[in-house]
Amino acid sequence: MSTAMEASDGHADPGSYPLPRGPRVNLGCGPVMPRDWINVDGSRRAWLVAHAGGLDRRLVRLGLLRATAFQKGIVHHDLRKPLPWARDSLAAIYSGEVWEHFEYEDARRLTEECYRVLRKGGVLRLCVPDGVEFWENYLVMFLEEQAREPASRDVARLRRHVRMYFDDICTRPPGLKSFGHFHKWQYDEVQLVDLFMRCGFKDVSRQAFGVSRIPDIGALERSNFLIVEGVKP
Repeated sequence: MSTAMEASDGHADPGSYPLPRGPRVNLGCGPVMPRDWINVDGSRRAWLVAHAGGLDRRLVRLGLLRATAFQKGIVHHDLRKPLPWARDSLAAIYSGEVWEHFEYEDARRLTEECYRVLRKGGVLRLCVPDGVEFWENYLVMFLEEQAREPASRDVARLRRHVRMYFDDICTRPPGLKSFGHFHKWQYDEVQLVDLFMRCGFKDVSRQAFGVSRIPDIGALERSNFLIVEGVKP
């Protein structure tokens, strides 16, 4: 795939890339459900809305459930299983803050599935928390506290940052607080670009928030974290 559609800084030119025709899929959509996209989520609440919407609404009226952002048309799917689309059938796939919730090998298999179902020229775009930023922030805090006299150091701020890692990021075996809500891997640009390339994608690069080969990415993207995009050749 030619890189002629990219700007001089290496980022995709959003106004010129010829995205192929076909459905576009928003994997792990959560409350972000733009029109003209197939919105997919694997949560129990998404299952209830997808398969028993009337029951969901009754439970909300009775005060047994809170109102949900999931709407009629939500597709429930366990992303650990093969994607429910034919080979070479989709134009684009976006996923925001989802890949980090899988063990690395599960994420690799899911990336391969995205490659399978995308058409030639189709685009995969992922947004995940940036591990480099996490540890850079820790290092800044560490150096600030190290420069102070021991008696005046705020050790608690370092402990809070480390605790965040073990509470929200550190891998947990299945069954031990591992229901998809905790991070099971920490990515950086090198790892994520490599994952794309290992699964067959070309023209893989980090992209800026809101800058994409996918023309209406602003309808989906909510986080300015580590964003990587690649093309199926």
